[in-house]
Amino acid sequence: MKLFNKYKFSDKGQTLGGILSVLMGIASIAIFCYGIYLSFLAHGNAGLEVGSIGLLSLMLSVMGTFLGLISFKERDKFYTLSKVGSLMCGIFTVLLISICFLSI
Repeated sequence: MKLFNKYKFSDKGQTLGGILSVLMGIASIAIFCYGIYLSFLAHGNAGLEVGSIGLLSLMLSVMGTFLGLISFKERDKFYTLSKVGSLMCGIFTVLLISICFLSI
């Protein structure tokens, strides 16, 4: 039963870039879901509003990916949120770019 008795006695913290990357990823997904909601309300004819919301979501996810990857340079920190944020924003960036190319 020693599997669950893992203690961390350290004064390390999470990286600032990792925290910002996770927050940008969550904001990007939330904004994208709001754009889908607006498009659903307009029966698919939302126009520039939904397009600008989609581009805002893409920019946030690209910046989140960049910040998450840059945060690995910080010394003596935990990198859990950096990994989560980089992966989440990176996958969402690829998804949004593929949606943009499919719509052209």
